[in-house]
Amino acid sequence: MLKKWVMGPVVLTSLLLLTACGEEEKETAPKKAVEPKKEKAAETENTEPVEETTNEPVEAETADSNEVMNPAIAEQSEGEVEVIYTNKNPEYSHNMDGFKVLIDEYQVVKVTDMLPSVTIPFDDQTDGYVVTAKVTLENGTDKPAYYNNSQKIQLDSEYNYIAADHMNFINEKDRVKSTKETETGKYAVGEKVTGLVNFLFTNEEFESLKTVKPKYIIEGGMADNNQFKNSFNGEGNFDFIFNDDQAKAVAGAQKFYPDQLTTDNVADKKMIFEKAGINETKQIGDVKVTLEGVQYTEITPGDANKARFKNFGDSGIVALTVKLNLDNQSDQPINLSLVSKMRIDENRGTAFSEGMLEPVNPREIKAGSQGEKYHVFLFNKDEFNIYKKFTLEFGPFIGDNGKALFKEKFAKFNLPR
Repeated sequence: MLKKWVMGPVVLTSLLLLTACGEEEKETAPKKAVEPKKEKAAETENTEPVEETTNEPVEAETADSNEVMNPAIAEQSEGEVEVIYTNKNPEYSHNMDGFKVLIDEYQVVKVTDMLPSVTIPFDDQTDGYVVTAKVTLENGTDKPAYYNNSQKIQLDSEYNYIAADHMNFINEKDRVKSTKETETGKYAVGEKVTGLVNFLFTNEEFESLKTVKPKYIIEGGMADNNQFKNSFNGEGNFDFIFNDDQAKAVAGAQKFYPDQLTTDNVADKKMIFEKAGINETKQIGDVKVTLEGVQYTEITPGDANKARFKNFGDSGIVALTVKLNLDNQSDQPINLSLVSKMRIDENRGTAFSEGMLEPVNPREIKAGSQGEKYHVFLFNKDEFNIYKKFTLEFGPFIGDNGKALFKEKFAKFNLPR
């Protein structure tokens, strides 16, 4: 099993009233391997957009809610296995340009009185928890595909998570692997395989789930070559449900836009004001830009991320997340790594979008395709309360040569406040 726990705070630039903070690239901190047992795909620059879909459930026998889904846990640990929670239809799916990953179901069990020889992943405790997920991979691309089936359950931050274990407590016949290719991690065109992965928790780690908003992450990394060059690195991010009470709480919770404040558990949000369905459209060259909605939230950074917001005042922090829909009717891809401006009360001040808090993907929208872009702006709460008018200046788009496209045109929207 590979467990990783790293703290890597990055200090955010405070938003000043009359100055603007620039977009920063998100840093990925190194991760410390406790018990490495698998290889991880090389991280490479991705130029493909993320596409999220919900696939049809795979026709396969599923366990009764009280039936142990993975008998290998009891067989290999010789411990007592108690079913805690079974999710037969989690609706976790991730589509990487035709290569699909679907979580058919998963189950949480508590294991007690394990053999001492299998307790290393549980910090030498004879009790612990195992989450078993049934995974289906389908290569719907027109080339053989390489994928390491990287998944994780994220705890209080993007750097603190439990990585999928592909070996421990899984019988050979139940491992996720190709039936047509002999090279590890390679899947033939049109191939569809199903198998199991485990996530191993100590008692302490599992208890910590109750104090955070855990996420089930299906990582990217699919490529058409075994060097993983130009791999698809966009990820699928989902709420991880581990008991009935939490399932009810998640179902009834406020739905926030998927900026990284939400998806990476950077901060808790409390809604101040939102408006969806605005549907105001402007044109930038051959690209239609539609303002779909806005969310104003008061945020409380988690303990793991407080240092990133240390330059903000004691009055609190307000985040404005703007959702835009883009229709690229041009003959070239458009890069979404752009910084937009927010004009405050005409000439009171200017703020710039916080790129490191925005979704990494999609990075571009292909010619003739549609996609979404989220922008995030941060304000000191006391200053936010005196502002009357926000005007978004979206764009301009930047080409591969670093120069602005469409004669440096941008779209202007007066935002609901």
